[in-house]
Amino acid sequence: MVYVFGMTLVFFGLTASIACFAFNVTFLYTVYAALGALLSMVYLAIDIQLIMGGRKFELSPEEYIFAAVQLFLDILNIFLFILQIFGKS
Repeated sequence: MVYVFGMTLVFFGLTASIACFAFNVTFLYTVYAALGALLSMVYLAIDIQLIMGGRKFELSPEEYIFAAVQLFLDILNIFLFILQIFGKS
């Protein structure tokens, strides 16, 4: 389900970028950034669940570097999408 939402977001992002450059529609770029932040938050929740364990899928204690990188990248993506939303000039 998350994969389908991610692929939809990629195609929407391509469409929004073309619309922003060709027709100067900046609202689509804001919608794209908001949906991207939402998707990154879902990935953050999934990665935290993988780290916590106790479910069907979990990370082993030996994979702590991989888990730290996953969390860092999720938080970085959320931060970048929030900057795209509020950082208009």
